[in-house]
Amino acid sequence: MESSSFIGLINNVALLLAMGIVYDSLGLQNIHQRFLREGITGILVGLLGMAVMLTPWELIPGVFFDARWVLISLCGLYFGVIPTLIAVVMTVTLRLYQGGAGIYVGSAVIICSALIGLGWRAYIEKHNKALTWWRLYFLGLSVQITVLCLMFFMPEHLRYKIIAAIAPTILIFYPIGTMLLGMILSRQEERRLAERELHISRQILNRERGLLRGLIDALPDHIFIKDKEGKYLGCNKAFQSFTGHQEADLIGKTDQDFSESNHAITDKSDTLQVINNLLPINREAWTHEQDGSPILLESQLAPFLDMDGEPQGIVGISRDITEKRKAEERILTLSQAVEQSPVSVVITNLKGEVEYVNSTFESVTGYSQAEVLGKDSSILKSGKTPPGRYADMWAKLVQGESWQGEFQNKKKNGEIFWEQAHIAPVLDAEGEVRHFLAVKQDVTKQKAQEEKILHQAHFDGLTELPNRFLAMHRLETMMHEAKRNQHQIAVLFLDMDDFKKVNDTLGHDMGDKILVEAAKRLQGSVRDSDTIGRLGGDEFIVLINHLERPEQALPIAQNLLQQFRSSLTIDGRDILLTMSIGIALYPGDGTTPSELLRNADSAMYHSKAAGRNSFHFYTQEMNIEANRRLQLEEQLHNALDRNELRLLYQPVVDLKTRKIVGAEALLRWDSKELGAISPEEFIPVAEHTGLIVEIGKFVLDDALRTTSRWIKTFIPDFHIAINLSPRQFRDPHLIDNIESFVNSYGLEGRNLELEITEGVLMSQHADVEEAIAKLTQKGISISMDDFGTGYSSLSYLRSYPFNILKVDRSFINDISVDAADLELVNASIDMAHGLGLKVIAEGVETEEQTALLLRKNCDMAQGYYFSKPIPADELEEILKKQTSH
Repeated sequence: MESSSFIGLINNVALLLAMGIVYDSLGLQNIHQRFLREGITGILVGLLGMAVMLTPWELIPGVFFDARWVLISLCGLYFGVIPTLIAVVMTVTLRLYQGGAGIYVGSAVIICSALIGLGWRAYIEKHNKALTWWRLYFLGLSVQITVLCLMFFMPEHLRYKIIAAIAPTILIFYPIGTMLLGMILSRQEERRLAERELHISRQILNRERGLLRGLIDALPDHIFIKDKEGKYLGCNKAFQSFTGHQEADLIGKTDQDFSESNHAITDKSDTLQVINNLLPINREAWTHEQDGSPILLESQLAPFLDMDGEPQGIVGISRDITEKRKAEERILTLSQAVEQSPVSVVITNLKGEVEYVNSTFESVTGYSQAEVLGKDSSILKSGKTPPGRYADMWAKLVQGESWQGEFQNKKKNGEIFWEQAHIAPVLDAEGEVRHFLAVKQDVTKQKAQEEKILHQAHFDGLTELPNRFLAMHRLETMMHEAKRNQHQIAVLFLDMDDFKKVNDTLGHDMGDKILVEAAKRLQGSVRDSDTIGRLGGDEFIVLINHLERPEQALPIAQNLLQQFRSSLTIDGRDILLTMSIGIALYPGDGTTPSELLRNADSAMYHSKAAGRNSFHFYTQEMNIEANRRLQLEEQLHNALDRNELRLLYQPVVDLKTRKIVGAEALLRWDSKELGAISPEEFIPVAEHTGLIVEIGKFVLDDALRTTSRWIKTFIPDFHIAINLSPRQFRDPHLIDNIESFVNSYGLEGRNLELEITEGVLMSQHADVEEAIAKLTQKGISISMDDFGTGYSSLSYLRSYPFNILKVDRSFINDISVDAADLELVNASIDMAHGLGLKVIAEGVETEEQTALLLRKNCDMAQGYYFSKPIPADELEEILKKQTSH
């Protein structure tokens, strides 16, 4: 019995070993789907269990014994619930099919064995116990004891017989078999786990190797490995792209194996240095890319060691730093530019703490960089900059906007200085404000210059009085205040009488000193609330504020006149000058500053006309005259451009031959807006505005051009007479212009006669005598016009080199009826001839006058008796007829 049971056990053990081999060879452990893997395992175990059950030993008829419970328990221990459940179902089904007395006990044995195996598995996993031989032994022993216990459920007549028959075998050999078979399965499981871990490790290694390779290839830096001989062991794609060679072509070769030596990143000496010193090195070198363009490489070379720490070669990483170097050079240039900038540069953090200042800041403020770094930028505050300016600055900066303005700051030595600052936020890559940049310039000198210019723009440079601009601005301010407070303002226009004569006689330096002294006297004559200004030349303005009645201006005007009743002492000389004053009142005489000034000017002219050294209040009649004068000024400015000025010519006749020998050019103005304007009205306006200079050039040009044509065609000795005004003599270009016109039209000096009135000589301008002398040197005739109408005509005849004397028409009119006038004319003619002068009688209108003048030996005459002033073409017709006879 025992031998047969032992033989049966051996057969079952062989099948159990076969199960392990089949499970291992089929590679079920490689199936990744758990349920499929466990299902197949369960079926396989079930089939093996059925095979074991088909090779039992029959103890008694209907009672079979085999090693199925060993198989089922080990299945529960090693394969888990699902395979064990499948195996149990299959083997129980077979046992039920086999039938016999032990049908139910046999099925229970299968189920209990499965439960013990699963319970043992749960215990091992929960407590993380190792499957040692003795745990496997106790597993088998517990299963066999359970089997023996289940035998008590066999029929009574069989149970003890069965227990006695199988107990020695299953209690001795089955636990040992379970232990051995379990150990075999454990070893197989350990091997499978080791192989699986090895497989996973290889997968991880391959994945990590691929990841590492991908990362290295993805890097833009050139990476390579060389052995101790300088032969390449590998490289990344960036290095392959740089050299133009594939990795396979590089491995096993050195840089010397390639002709493109200028692509070499390292040389043999670098390799030896790294390996010998076992220390990394850095180097920079210029080389060339494949297209020949230069490139700067930065390389780091380091040794790589084996497990024993022995150097096997070098690892190199290089990168293109060409643009980086250029950027560094640009940054260096910018840094040097900032450092050497002629303006102060300050960088602060968001709190306003200084992080950088340049050398200009140090030289301007006196603070060194070390003294201000980390300090608040308010270290320069002087307390003189309005607080609102700082508030405005920060309001702009916190919004990310720049700010520009001026500060009054304080240097280290306490000196206050002006700075023009431009402050802007500095943004990082994300657009966030990180710093503030201030570019500042010391504008102290400029501010002083601006203040000087501002002062010059508002104050007269000679007298330091407010100038026209400031005076008019103050007048406008006074008018607004007067309108609010319902009071009046008096505008006094002051002009010094005969100042031009004094200025021309004593010189401009003396004139300036007179103006300064006059300004001082005026300042001492008014209240502090009033304004005195200089309008220009010898014109002043006084603004009287807070008047309740116009009469309140009278004592002030009288006081101003009184100031000049005593002479001015200048450089030891006593000079007596008077003032003419015109007064206009706000609001009665004007509602704008310019209107008030204009009306005060009109009143001043009436004061001069009334004998000077007086004052007059403005009246409406003055306004009519002023408007007329203003209209004349406005229209006269454009009269030349509109061709409104023309010349008429009045012939000058030789009384003996009764032939035309010359003519006087007379200016006429036919205004498109105002109509015909007489010379007596517009010439004074031209004199006053200075337009007479340009008009005089027009007269010279037109008259001499016409005269040149008549001289060439009709009379070679023809002379043209042209009047010169006092203002023209103040033109520094007068002589040059006359000489230019005479020469350009091919004339001689004797063809031109310049008429000068006594008014020109009375102006006593310093240049008059010199101009007359130069003109006579050029052969130009000078005639005294309107002789006899002035007080000093005789003295002037002796003082100046006149060639012609023109007797005024006022003496000629009555010579035929008034013996006294005839005697005066006769005396004038004799005197002129005695001085070597020719005589021309003006205003001759009758034959009787002509005969008398001829009898008195008068040389020439002009007047309506011979011809009225006529256009050039009409005179040309007359000259044509005269020469044809």
